[in-house]
Amino acid sequence: MANPITLHTPTPEEAPLQDKLNEALVSELLHRSRSASIALLLATLLMWTIVRPFTGTVVLVLFVALAGLTVIRMAGAIWIERRAAGRFGHLQVFRWFTMMNVLLGVSLGAIILAAYPSLPPLRVAMTSVCIVGINSAALVSLAASPLVYVVYVGANMAALTYVAFAHPLLGLEVPFQVMQIVYSAALFVMMLTVHRSLRHSIVLRLQLAASLGNLRDTQARLVDASRQAGRADVAIEVLHSVGNVLNSVNVSAALARDVVARSRTNNLPKVVEVVMQHRDAFSAFVRDDARGQKLPDYLAQLAEVVVRDNRAVTAELESLAKNVDHIRLIVASQQERVRPSDVIEAFDVAGLLDDALRIAHYDEQAIAVTRRCDELPPASLDRHKLLQILIVLLANARDAVMARDHSDRRIAIHARRGATGDLEITVEDNGCGFDPGQLEQMFSLGFTTKPTGRGIGLHYSACAALELKGNLTAQSAGVGTGASFLLALPLRAIAA
Repeated sequence: MANPITLHTPTPEEAPLQDKLNEALVSELLHRSRSASIALLLATLLMWTIVRPFTGTVVLVLFVALAGLTVIRMAGAIWIERRAAGRFGHLQVFRWFTMMNVLLGVSLGAIILAAYPSLPPLRVAMTSVCIVGINSAALVSLAASPLVYVVYVGANMAALTYVAFAHPLLGLEVPFQVMQIVYSAALFVMMLTVHRSLRHSIVLRLQLAASLGNLRDTQARLVDASRQAGRADVAIEVLHSVGNVLNSVNVSAALARDVVARSRTNNLPKVVEVVMQHRDAFSAFVRDDARGQKLPDYLAQLAEVVVRDNRAVTAELESLAKNVDHIRLIVASQQERVRPSDVIEAFDVAGLLDDALRIAHYDEQAIAVTRRCDELPPASLDRHKLLQILIVLLANARDAVMARDHSDRRIAIHARRGATGDLEITVEDNGCGFDPGQLEQMFSLGFTTKPTGRGIGLHYSACAALELKGNLTAQSAGVGTGASFLLALPLRAIAA
C-alpha cells in the first residue's frame, strides 16, 4: 500500500521505519515552511507591484488572501514545532499542512486567471518568472511530500496552462503553450527526484540511529561480559579498533557538513534582497541589468543544485552508516571472545582490500597508495577479523609516513598467493621504520615506537592472525627506511 506522504510503496528497508520516516518527513515540511513562507510573501509583493497598474479590486483581494494564508501557514508551523509537537499525530499535522497548501495553490491559480488577461506581454513574462521562482523554491521546501507539492503547484500550473491556450501571447502562441506543458512535466519529474534523495537520506539517518542504539546495547552487554570473564584487555582492544574506524566517521561527517555549507541554496536570501531592491523597476532590471538577466537561469538551476547536494550528502551518510555498522561488528566480535565463535564467509580478496583502504581515507593525507591484487579464488575466512587486521596495519603505515614531505609519502598493499598456496598480504611503507633489534618485541602487548602509542594494535593483529591459523611478521632495515608487514593465512578456514 502506498504511503500517502511519499506516494511510494515502502521498500523492504523502509517498511520497518515507516512510522518514524513519516514523522521525520512531516517535521521537514514544518521546518522548511518558515523560510519558504517568507520567500513566498516577498514573491507575492513583487507580483503585486507587477500586476497592480492593470488589475482591479478582485485581484487585490486575492493577493491579500494569498498573503494571509501564507502567514497562517508559517505561524501554524512554528506553533506546532515549538508548542504542540506532542499534541497531534504526524498524520493529523500532515493533513492540516496539505489543506493549507491546497488553499495557497488555489489562491495563486485564481490570481493568474484573474490577472493575466489584463496584462501586456512584458508583464505576463515578468509574472511568469515570479511563478517559476515560486514553483522552483517549492521543490526545496516541499520536497518531503510529492502530494503536498502537487496540490500546491498543480492549481497555478493548471491556471497557467489554461491561460496559455485561452489567452496566448501574440506571436508566441505555440512556443508558449509547448513550453508550459514541458515545464509542468519537468517540475513533476524533478520533484520525484528531489523527494527520492531526501527520503533516502532520512532512511539512512534512521538506520544509523538504530545502529547506534544497537551499539549502545552491545557495549552494555560487553561491559557485563568483560567483568564476568575478567578480560579488561577486550575493552582496550575495542577502544583501539573503534578509534581507527572513527577517523573515517569523522571524515564522512566533515564532508557532509562541507557540502551543506557550500550549497548554492545559501545564496537565495541574497537573490531575494537584490530583487526587492529593484521591485519598482523590475522589468528594466530583468531586461537591462546583468544580474537580473541571470535570475531565471539561477532559479532553474536551483533544483539541480539541491539534487546534487542531496546525492553527495547521501553518499557520505551511506559511508557513515557502513562505518558505524563496522564499529558494531568490532564490539560484537570482541564480546563473543568470552565464548569463541568465528563467522566464516566467502568473500573477494580485492573487495576486502578496497574496503580497508576506504576506511583508511588516505586521500585526505596526500599519500600515494599502490594497491595490487593478483588473481585469487574467493577466500573463506572470518572476513571481519581479517579486515580489522588490515585496518590496523594501514593505520600504522599512515602514521609512519606522516613525518615525510607531502610529495614523498608512499604505501603499498599487495595480495598474492604464497609459495605454499596460502594467501599473503603485504603492507609496505617508506615511513619511519624501526630498529631490527626491536623485532622480537614488536607484537608484545604495550610495546610501541609511537610517542602517543599504546602498543595494542599490532598485538591484537598478531593474536587475530594466530586465531585465523596464520601469522603476522614484520621487517625493516632500520630507522627511517620504512617497514613491511606480511600477513600469511590459509585461503580457507582450518578447523580447530
